[in-house]
Amino acid sequence: MDIPPPPVPEPPAQPGQGHGPGWPPPHPGQPHPGQPHPGPQQPWYPYPQPFPEPVSTSGLAVASLVTGIVCCVPPLGLVLGVLALRRIRRRGQRGKGMAVAGVVLSSIATLLAVVFVVSGGVGALWDGFREGIDDARGTRSTMDLRKGDCFNVPGGELEREVVDVSVVPCTKPHDGEVSGSFKLEGSSFPGDKAITEIADRRCWAVEQEYAMDSWALPVEAESYYYTPSSRSWRLGDHAVTCSFATTSGKLKGSVRNDARRLDADQVTYLRSSNAYDRALAAGPDKDRVEDDLPGFKKWAGQVSQVLGQESVRLRGRQWPAAAQAQVSARAKEAELAGGEWAKAAAAADVETFYTHSAAADRALRQATEIAARRALRLATTPPNTDSGGSTAGTGGADGGTDSGGTDSGGTGDESGSGGGTGIGGGTGIGGGTGTGSSGSKAV
Repeated sequence: MDIPPPPVPEPPAQPGQGHGPGWPPPHPGQPHPGQPHPGPQQPWYPYPQPFPEPVSTSGLAVASLVTGIVCCVPPLGLVLGVLALRRIRRRGQRGKGMAVAGVVLSSIATLLAVVFVVSGGVGALWDGFREGIDDARGTRSTMDLRKGDCFNVPGGELEREVVDVSVVPCTKPHDGEVSGSFKLEGSSFPGDKAITEIADRRCWAVEQEYAMDSWALPVEAESYYYTPSSRSWRLGDHAVTCSFATTSGKLKGSVRNDARRLDADQVTYLRSSNAYDRALAAGPDKDRVEDDLPGFKKWAGQVSQVLGQESVRLRGRQWPAAAQAQVSARAKEAELAGGEWAKAAAAADVETFYTHSAAADRALRQATEIAARRALRLATTPPNTDSGGSTAGTGGADGGTDSGGTDSGGTGDESGSGGGTGIGGGTGIGGGTGTGSSGSKAV
């Protein structure tokens, strides 16, 4: 009996895709090895698990915190904070701490705002803000001052150097008021002394056109002016700026009383009277006739000529009936005084000069002038005739003309540290004709 041979053992199955350790079981419907499949076999991978979505921060909470910090609109920050807390609780968002902080800060700011309004602080704040804007808008370089400007010097100290002043309405208390200005001739710097002498003479004429009735000026108003420094001259600053200012208290209201504010009769009378005042003040530098008889004789001739012109002008005008007699009396006295000054101009010796100049002084009676002024509705209180020393200030040109001179402002700079001027006494160049003008030298 034949015994069949034992069967040949089959080789072990090789692990394939979807079999063996580490592989997941075949996808349902996926053919097993050895089974036919309709097309290319697609690899299969396990489905990935979704990652958890991050928690967002509430934008309302951020807005509430920012609004509460900057305090721009306190109630808005409070409202945003409350809305943020509700949304955070409902949506599970982050930002609760920021919302709470915004609510607290906004609540405090809102409370303070309410107290501020009730106590009137808003009005004070607005007034302060408006004053600050006005000050910034009114701050002007002394080079830019113009005729008619009323101004305050920082700190109220006139007798110091300044670069800028605050221009204010003339209805408010102020330190000074610009009466006008004029240009200096020539291309080279004339020197401080020469400019001072010119300013002494010409500023008075400028001021008399601006405030024609000098008797109407406040007692505290004095004549001040700015002149160029050698440094500012090289920068094109060739103007002298004239002004009225005070070192005692403040000026209240404008001192202006010019041809635009006076009637024709008043202007005619005042121009005649003012011309005599200027001529009288333009005497020689010497104090005694003995020291300069020729100079005093020349001056006496000029005074005589001015008085003759005044007499002719006053007599040649048809005055109102209420003023005719008084003005005629003034014209007669001017004629008599002019004749005495003519005799003084022809004097052969000092004694003769003194005799006729004294007679000329007696011919012009103050009572006659007061009567004429009263009839013309002008000021009747004579001004203080005390002479003042004269010193120079510093100035700057601006251009343009107006009655009495070129409108300009003033500032100078000799130290190279920016234009700066001051007005007041103390550091300027002395030497005057008794016009009462003063100023201070800028750095």
